Amino acid sequence: MLLGNGKAGCRKYDKENNQVSLPTMLAFSQNLESEIKNFIGGDFKKFIDNNKQQIKDCFLSFSYGDIEDRKTYDDACNAITEANKLKEFKAKHENRNRTSLNTWVKTAWNMAEKLK
Repeated sequence: MLLGNGKAGCRKYDKENNQVSLPTMLAFSQNLESEIKNFIGGDFKKFIDNNKQQIKDCFLSFSYGDIEDRKTYDDACNAITEANKLKEFKAKHENRNRTSLNTWVKTAWNMAEKLK
């Protein structure tokens, strides 16, 4: 919600049948800031300060692609031990899978960098 300005494309993955449902849902909010504050239980800055590492890790995990490809992507990321090589791999992956949703990925990565 935060990265998509109140909009989120969603697909449900059914592990049992190894299928992804096709419908996309959009979640619209008239008062996104208020809803986020309610969800986190209060002050936004305090929430970020108290959860900085978890938020950073979450944002750095963003990647665009099919859910079926995520394990391969994660395995590749875990195998790359040099920070510069990992950054290069992720950038190439996003470039190969370029869509309008890559903006969310890049925004997440930029937000993670600011949390360091």
